[in-house]
Amino acid sequence: MSDNRPTIRAAIPKDLDALLRLEQVCFTEDRLSRRSFVNLLKPGPHSCLVLEQDGELLGYVLMLYRTGTQLARLYSIAVHPQQQGKGLAKMLLESAENEAEERQCVYLRLEVKVTNQAALKLYEQRGYKHLNRIPQYYEDGEDAFRMEKRLVAKALKTMPPKPYYEQTTDFTCGPSSLMMALKTLKPDYEMSRAEELQIWREATTIFMTSGHGGCSPHGLALSAWRRGLKVHLYTNIEGVPFVDGVRDEHKKAVIELVHNDFIRQISETDIDLTVKQLEAHDLMDILGQGLPVLALISTWRLNRNKAPHWVYVTAADEGFVYINDPDHNDQPHLSQTDFQQIPITRKMFMEMARFGQQKLRAILVLSSDEV
Repeated sequence: MSDNRPTIRAAIPKDLDALLRLEQVCFTEDRLSRRSFVNLLKPGPHSCLVLEQDGELLGYVLMLYRTGTQLARLYSIAVHPQQQGKGLAKMLLESAENEAEERQCVYLRLEVKVTNQAALKLYEQRGYKHLNRIPQYYEDGEDAFRMEKRLVAKALKTMPPKPYYEQTTDFTCGPSSLMMALKTLKPDYEMSRAEELQIWREATTIFMTSGHGGCSPHGLALSAWRRGLKVHLYTNIEGVPFVDGVRDEHKKAVIELVHNDFIRQISETDIDLTVKQLEAHDLMDILGQGLPVLALISTWRLNRNKAPHWVYVTAADEGFVYINDPDHNDQPHLSQTDFQQIPITRKMFMEMARFGQQKLRAILVLSSDEV
């Protein structure tokens, strides 16, 4: 006598053909390819759970986990059309939520078609809140709702997303982060690629170890000040930032010259410049002010690249720091959902928020009379 109860387990490579058949009958557009399934069945920051009954695969759920963060995303969920209406999608969703909680994720996010009433009803019953609407998200041009469920009670409640801007070059994370902060403080401010590049021209160090120079903390402080913001720059070194990894003496001389000129310009403004060793309690006190903050981090714990990177800190609480990361960079399977208001533990953020042999920390605290 067969056991007719459906069961949920982790997918294995042998499930590939069954998953592809299920994908074909469940979706007419935005189907996952064989290559995508092959990659998602390998070890990595993702998981695939399958629901089977009497040896037949009836549904699956795919989850993505952003490395170095406490964020999970439901990438895809499917139940065979002939088995829908039996509560199987709810079973899969509950299992996905439990797995995300076991991985100590703070939020589980997803996108869903605005016309998919059955899915919307399920998500709302499970406590998902609407974040925003994404125009023309799907291949057929249909809009999506971005939704979120808070998995940790002490985390920030779901709130409207802060302004987000995706950098358009490899070297404009600083300008992109500054524009997000400006848009928060000045709602009429327009974020654009022209402005992104203009800020970079104002704030760049000219050179880095390779490629185009990034943005100096002091240069970004000046750009923010020129746009009418009150600026307090905290850094832990007196010397020239980013110069420790530069071997070419000509490049090093240019970086030093640019830095010294930034210092001269700052001396002629009312920018507050504080040089001190920023310990954990200092950083959390700064973030606790509730003001927009730009933070310099190392991307090593996010993508295993040892590169300086600017992010926009949107909020902080007793357990987590929340950032908007402008560097979407077309990473496989990830969307803007994975780069907005990302929860990171305080401990992890402290480890991220320093760069290079200098262990450089740089924090810009921004404010405006307009809000």
